Amino acid sequence: MRKLLKVLPVLAVLTIFTCLLTACAGNRITVGEIPPPPTRPTPPPVAQPPTGQSATGAAGGTVAGAGTTTGPTPVTPAEVHVLSFPHITNTTHPRGLAIESIAELAAERSGGRLEINVFPDSQLGNDTQVLAQLMQGNIGITSSLNTILTSTVPELALFDMPYLFFTMEQAFAALNGSLGDFLTDIMAEHGLINFGYFTSGFKHFTNNVRPIHYVTDLAGVQMRVSQSQFLISQFLAINAGAASIPFADLYSALGIGLVDGQENPLATIVSARFYEVQDYITISNHGFTVYPIFMHESVYNSLPEDLRVLIRQIIAEVMPIQWALIEESVGEQLQFLYTTDVNINYMSGAAMQGFRAATQVVYDEFAQMPRGAELLSIASRYVN
Repeated sequence: MRKLLKVLPVLAVLTIFTCLLTACAGNRITVGEIPPPPTRPTPPPVAQPPTGQSATGAAGGTVAGAGTTTGPTPVTPAEVHVLSFPHITNTTHPRGLAIESIAELAAERSGGRLEINVFPDSQLGNDTQVLAQLMQGNIGITSSLNTILTSTVPELALFDMPYLFFTMEQAFAALNGSLGDFLTDIMAEHGLINFGYFTSGFKHFTNNVRPIHYVTDLAGVQMRVSQSQFLISQFLAINAGAASIPFADLYSALGIGLVDGQENPLATIVSARFYEVQDYITISNHGFTVYPIFMHESVYNSLPEDLRVLIRQIIAEVMPIQWALIEESVGEQLQFLYTTDVNINYMSGAAMQGFRAATQVVYDEFAQMPRGAELLSIASRYVN
């Protein structure tokens, strides 16, 4: 029975994503509040998906199954443009599913002229290795967590600020507005063509030491963080340890006690099965995850103009669906986690404010960077 329960979230995610891409265009799936067992604290209500976003794309067409197709026109090998799309996520994660969809739509809508080969689960290396290959023009397109890109685009460390956003609506508006445009322009200065942003939602704490009710409970806990000086500064500011471990090695590192805990969204905690090697999960919403979707300009410029436009259109259509799927799956992920042996607790609003105050030094540090204060100011417009 326990083994069967472990596969239910995967089946649910696959069903929802298929529905969003095809038959459910224009009809949103609503996930209500999931009541925990009587002995558990009541989860907060699941936030509604960003308003105004449906399963239709920016250009008004559905992501798949729209209109009448006559079938692809055969093309010669010389006309086929092949791009690799490596990433570290497994194919059951909403981001992994979205990337698979991009590849399928590219082949379908280009009549076979654009072939995107997807390499999930770090098959071509971790995020840092993939970025290095992309900068050399050896990889076509990828999507990496913002922290990986900070070595090339330091301004993307903005999203390492704790409690930068408090709702999905705020983050979506910012990244599809002036903040996202500003960061896309900055990436272009470094030869990176950005198409948009995926997300895994808000991050939460897991660990094997104790429940995290207040920021002080993290003292002495050795946490794995992504490769960001600001995340390291954040945990040092609250007297916690911080270690950078590649995501592909994290499950085993947690299992053998190399680190006590880690921070990730629920979708990642479930798809990576961290609940199997962690005793406690704290629903903290302390950080928001952003994954730019980008190419190197040399690869982008090598494509015919119509295929460049096609890639932009497809990603613009898939991106809001991926965001909606992340938000709509929160309830089912919580429900599943309550069937496991992991202990779940929730940080109160007052505890979140205490965490934010204790990490003000990270904001001060970021504000000293070139354009840091300007980026913080733009982001604040979507919160206040």
